[in-house]
Amino acid sequence: MNFSSFRITPLSIVGVSVFLALVMSMVSVIVAVNRPFMDLPKGVTVIKVEDFELIPSDRLIEPDHLGTYPKLTKFFARQTEIAERLEKAQVEVTFETLEGKQQTNVYAPRPRAVSDLPFPFWFQQAVGIFGVLMAGWVMSLKGREWGARMFALTGLFLAVSAMAAAVYSTRQIALPGDQFGILSRINHFGSGAFGIALVGLFMMYPRPIVRPIWLLLPLGVYGVGLVLEMLYVGEELWINLIISTQLIISIIFGVLQWRRSKGNQLDRAGLRWFFLFCLIGCTLFICLSVLPPVLGLAEQGVISQSYAFGFFNLMQIGLALGVVRWRVFDLDRYAYFIWLWLAGVFLIFATDFLLLLWLSNQPLTSLAIALVIASFLYFPLRQFLLIKILSPKTPRPSEHIPDVFEVALAPTKRLQGARWDRLLKDFFSTASTVVELKAPPAVVQIADNGLSLLIPMVSGLEGRKLQYADGGRRLFNSADVTAAGVLIQMLGVAHDSHVAYERGVTVERDRISRDVHDNIGAQLLSALHTPENTNKDALLRETLADLRLIISDGFSAKFNLADVAADLRVEMADRLEIHDIGLDWPMATVPKCDAALPYLFVNNLRSILREVTSNTIKHSGATRMQVSLTQKGDSIEIHIRDNGAAFDPQTVKRGAGLDNIAARVKAMKGNLAFESDQDGSGVKFEVPIKSGAVQGA
Repeated sequence: MNFSSFRITPLSIVGVSVFLALVMSMVSVIVAVNRPFMDLPKGVTVIKVEDFELIPSDRLIEPDHLGTYPKLTKFFARQTEIAERLEKAQVEVTFETLEGKQQTNVYAPRPRAVSDLPFPFWFQQAVGIFGVLMAGWVMSLKGREWGARMFALTGLFLAVSAMAAAVYSTRQIALPGDQFGILSRINHFGSGAFGIALVGLFMMYPRPIVRPIWLLLPLGVYGVGLVLEMLYVGEELWINLIISTQLIISIIFGVLQWRRSKGNQLDRAGLRWFFLFCLIGCTLFICLSVLPPVLGLAEQGVISQSYAFGFFNLMQIGLALGVVRWRVFDLDRYAYFIWLWLAGVFLIFATDFLLLLWLSNQPLTSLAIALVIASFLYFPLRQFLLIKILSPKTPRPSEHIPDVFEVALAPTKRLQGARWDRLLKDFFSTASTVVELKAPPAVVQIADNGLSLLIPMVSGLEGRKLQYADGGRRLFNSADVTAAGVLIQMLGVAHDSHVAYERGVTVERDRISRDVHDNIGAQLLSALHTPENTNKDALLRETLADLRLIISDGFSAKFNLADVAADLRVEMADRLEIHDIGLDWPMATVPKCDAALPYLFVNNLRSILREVTSNTIKHSGATRMQVSLTQKGDSIEIHIRDNGAAFDPQTVKRGAGLDNIAARVKAMKGNLAFESDQDGSGVKFEVPIKSGAVQGA
């Protein structure tokens, strides 16, 4: 069988971690419930069991506080004596109530049920389960990296330590000394092994400082220490020395890793997760569990050591996020807040400690003064630092509006691309050239854990890939995504505005061309064929007036349909009369319409009728023209017909006149039809007069 080809899938790793966590928790529960249990009143303090009087050390949650092996051995011996008395069928117990009264009752011990286990027990179980699951998650993602393997071991041994402590720290009164001793040793072994794995983690992450074989060195050295701890060799507890030196060595390797990662922002961002969460965990543990009794603020910590295990989970979260480099590009947004918060906590406690040395018998006074100093000195300083340090490092897009318009107004696509590249490079101060993407994303995205920023297509330009923000001194973050999105939006608006402007110029040029052809041409033609100088001068003046309207485009003017029809009827009659063509347009057929017609609508209508009249004069040889204007609901229908020569609308060579007629009817959202038969030819069109089409005509 070829074992080299055998690989464990990520899903299998997660499944194994779930199974292992459940098995470890189940074993812990079985050990915890395998003890006698008495239904004592809640909150009482047991003073005496049978004839055996308890001393304060018998009630210690964590016996490590005793400090030496002789004291620890004596503690276990007393636990045995208490446990033996609890094995009786009837046990006399003396206890002190919450009100300070002593009572003596006789109880019949029963087997401890799972429901009897207190919340601190389940909390420590949750800490252990979470540690194993986090280990499995990281191993499933980065199992081939030594850093991930060391992290997985920290999660496993955290569970070993927490689940063992869960049993003896939540005992009702006492455990047999030998069982207590085994659980204590398991707890110490888990803590020491956790430290060995932590040292190995900083040796190998984010870049190996030494070859993996050197991981055997801390294992060998601390392994000897753990053996001495298990055998209780000497007087002082070895575990205290082991854990303290492991912490110091881990810090040393962490500093070395930080120095080695200079210039590699991705590695440094991962280390920030490490340092921040480790510092938060340690700070919370010290401030809530250690400092209160040291400063004389309380006889014990704000939280018990059972709950203090949760801070290790907090540290584990930071370690895990660092190993998998989860969203490291967003860390800088709130890293300074965390550091400043920690600085505030340190300032309050440090000031309080110094004042305690001065006001040793007035702890509340010293704390009050410390809070006042923090309020008047620290918080203003913090606000100043927040403004200075957390001011946006990314330039504001509004400062680059001229550059965006330079890109949008570039005369060629090549020049536009070059200007876009220069704008992106200058904006983000990238350390490498901008790379064109053949398959860009639909939106701005961060890639390579913050080393790269992917820009989508915009305004016909291909997507881009930016690398190494701020000259490689930082990672791209969500603020850069937002800024890039604003730049893209600005470029899109500028480009669309430029395109709309060019389109508007073209449309306006075409309008003026049609108006000159249809209106000015028709009127000049009439002036040319008018024999009387007086009429000719009047036509020329009207032509000049129409030319001014075409140029100035009197958009604000409004017209009545009957007035417009009357003016057109007189104009058409005058033009046709010169060429001996009669006009049959009874004004009685013009509908009474109250709609106010805008200039563009009227101008299109006038131009169509002028062009039809010009075509009749020039091409038809007609002697008579008929015009009818009727209203059909929200539309008007105009039918113009002459008795001239027929033509085939499908094959006739169409000049600018017929095309202009079709274009104007289309602009008015209407329908157009040309007709021709043996009796003559004509045109019929229908356009709306009471809809939005009139406004846009």
